[in-house]
Amino acid sequence: MKRIKNILIVVLAVLAFAQSFGQEAVNKLDIVSLPSLPAEKGVDTSLGYAGMLGGVHNEVVVVAGGANFPNGLPWEGGKKVWSKNIYILESNHWRLSSKELPIPLAYSASVSTENGILCIGGDNEEYTSDKVFLLSYNSTTNEVEITEYPELPEPIAYTSAVVLEDFVYVVGGKNSKNSINSFYRLNLKSKQKWEKLTDFPGPPRAVHSAVIQETSTNKKLFVIGGRNQKSGQKSQTLTNYLSYDFKKQTWQDEGDIIINDKSRVLMGASPEAMGSMHIILYGGSDEVLFDELENISLQLDTTQNDAIAESLKVRRNNILNNHPGFSKDILGYNTITKKWFVYDSLTTKIPVTALAFKHNDDFTIVSGELSPGIRTPNVKTFKIAEAAHPFGIINYTVLALYLLISVLIGLYFARKQKSTKDYFTGGGRIPWWASGLSVFGTLLSAITFMAIPAKAFVTDWSFFFLNITAILITPVIAFIFIPFFNKLKIKTAYEYLEDRFNYKARAFGSLSFILFQLGRIGIVLLLPSLAISIVTGIPVETSIIIMGLLCILYTTFGGIEAVIWTDVMQVVVLLGGSILAVIWIMLHTETSFVDMISYASERDKFNLTNMEFNFTESTFWVVFLGGLASAMVTQGTDQTIVQRFLTSSSIKDSQKTLYTNAVLTLPATIIFFGIGTLLFIFYTEMPNALSPAISNNDSIFPWYIVRELPIGVSGLLVAGIFSAAMSSISSSLNSVSTAYCNDFHSHFKPNVSDMKLLRIARMATIITGVLGLLLALWMASSNIKSLWDQFYRFLGLFTGGLGGMFLLGMLTKKANAKGTLLGLLVSAIVIWYISVFTEISFLMYSFFGVVSCFTFGYVFSLIFSKKSS
Repeated sequence: MKRIKNILIVVLAVLAFAQSFGQEAVNKLDIVSLPSLPAEKGVDTSLGYAGMLGGVHNEVVVVAGGANFPNGLPWEGGKKVWSKNIYILESNHWRLSSKELPIPLAYSASVSTENGILCIGGDNEEYTSDKVFLLSYNSTTNEVEITEYPELPEPIAYTSAVVLEDFVYVVGGKNSKNSINSFYRLNLKSKQKWEKLTDFPGPPRAVHSAVIQETSTNKKLFVIGGRNQKSGQKSQTLTNYLSYDFKKQTWQDEGDIIINDKSRVLMGASPEAMGSMHIILYGGSDEVLFDELENISLQLDTTQNDAIAESLKVRRNNILNNHPGFSKDILGYNTITKKWFVYDSLTTKIPVTALAFKHNDDFTIVSGELSPGIRTPNVKTFKIAEAAHPFGIINYTVLALYLLISVLIGLYFARKQKSTKDYFTGGGRIPWWASGLSVFGTLLSAITFMAIPAKAFVTDWSFFFLNITAILITPVIAFIFIPFFNKLKIKTAYEYLEDRFNYKARAFGSLSFILFQLGRIGIVLLLPSLAISIVTGIPVETSIIIMGLLCILYTTFGGIEAVIWTDVMQVVVLLGGSILAVIWIMLHTETSFVDMISYASERDKFNLTNMEFNFTESTFWVVFLGGLASAMVTQGTDQTIVQRFLTSSSIKDSQKTLYTNAVLTLPATIIFFGIGTLLFIFYTEMPNALSPAISNNDSIFPWYIVRELPIGVSGLLVAGIFSAAMSSISSSLNSVSTAYCNDFHSHFKPNVSDMKLLRIARMATIITGVLGLLLALWMASSNIKSLWDQFYRFLGLFTGGLGGMFLLGMLTKKANAKGTLLGLLVSAIVIWYISVFTEISFLMYSFFGVVSCFTFGYVFSLIFSKKSS
């Protein structure tokens, strides 16, 4: 009782600590004003500039150039003046640099690189420039250095530029007379010359926005809005946007910018790539007053009648003096659903043709034009801060109770752990159906619960057969692997390898399993921690520590029985909660079920098979062959699964355990892929309901759970995510402990007493848990886009050859230890080579590992068999 009381105090204290984080509501947008640009020498008031160039280098903001009207408004006779000044923001204070730009310049494109800020093109009073130069901040001299780069193939202003890996891309713009369709790139390493790429389709455009963001396939360049300017003619304002696929090197017209069923013109807006799938556009000018002012200007250039000219000037001046300013809207675009929406509307005007750049999580807008001829010296940073949501006392209570039950299950079974047989196999007390649910729960985990809906949301159902292969491989495991394991009365799967070959084979198999499980623990700990961070605002690292410690606690004391019965509980909660989520989404979308199917089908969301014979993409062949190999390795050689078979006393019950998993896998797979497709439809209808701050696709379903499901239900499902992770981790912890004790410790110290071995098993559980926890903390600081991908990458690299070893032993009589181990070595080299030097999909690693080990192992066995004879 005292132990239970202490655990209860720890759990409640941890949850109280977590709740203190979740009580703070986070604003939708954080705006911070930085010091305004200083006034020029001899001028009392700072006017600000349009078309400045600059960015961040060595953690210092450097801005330069720009144009304004220091001597009066343009319609009152004021002349436009271009600047050569360079300003540096240090210690929250602007200072004028002693250096100047080579020429007065504005309306260039600027991109920040490792070496400095690359400034491309631009114009001034005399000409449009083709010059390119680098502004770099020297931390030693505290001054700006200017380095010339290769010139553009043609003079360009009002253009946009982006950086991807080692290349800078320049798209569109305006030469001295007209807008252009040009598309260029420069290799930032070689710096030799600009390369002309395929011109973008449709009308030429300038004063547009360009930004790179992830899509359902790969990164793309988006070119948004702008206008087509022709000297002496009326401009054509553009409502469409384009995308450029870097992988396929093709352009596509994505259609119009549609918001509230109306096309929108965007000129001079500031773009930001946000999160894993959003683009944010700050401000922009529409065409209404712009068109009228341009028409007046064209008429003034052609009219010979003074009275008409004077009337036109009065009308023009009245528009300009009473101009409402440019847009106050911040627009969002989702690259997966391809929907535009108004993310927020400010109370103040957002400048156009401003210098804008992203540094860390802050998006900075420097100066710019508030309305025609009117500049602002203001500098502001914007931060999309919708990354957390108060969880609520009811949800926290549900979560606390759920975690408490998990811990109490472990403590309940702790008193039954009187031997290693109890600890590793449950002493024969576990029914086959519970073991079957445990197998399903272990394979389900938080990875399935979160990553599969994310995959279906972002792409399609092309990974569906990856789960179906787990069903198809069932007869192989049932009639080949299970009889071997039961006949030999082994404690670990790798004990068979010693019986068939030698101890080296067993040691390698067990070590491969242990290394893989360490990686798996890290991944499965990190996934729900990302969700919890979004839900409550608790740092990811804190969530990892909370879950890791609780899991280590009940697994260490409860053994395999605690693992299996917590698995049973989490399967019921997750499947029940998932079915509820499906029903809830369908009830809260305006689209009928038939229309949902039609809408998703038209967008290829149900695509199951890509029959192209290509091993670099997730084609049917990759998914099917890779899935079969992965499923065989997992269900036939992974101790976490094999250990469930070993809890049964007969072959028949072990097979029933396996069949239970197979029966549940198909409906569960349909449910989880279906959730992803339903979420796609839901967020297509309500694009502003999905936060642009989501930086990891695997967090989409947890975001829906917390923001859309009823209070209490969302708490239960989040608790289910906790439990799914903890149950999977506990399976790994117990199995690693089993493998270490039986495959290593008992081999080198065979006379150790059973009670001492039980203590060693518990210590191994603790050490494994701590190592996995530390790995999860390291992964939390890494940029891993999809943890589903990482899981299967680990699976192939660590365990592919292991499946080949088991097949060699079970299917052939001529395989021997020397040949098999040499085949395993060659297999490891093959997998390493494929992973490093080819673009073959990571899903094929297991397949090539199994095939290469089996093939080379058999050949080497024949060679050495002949030599020995």
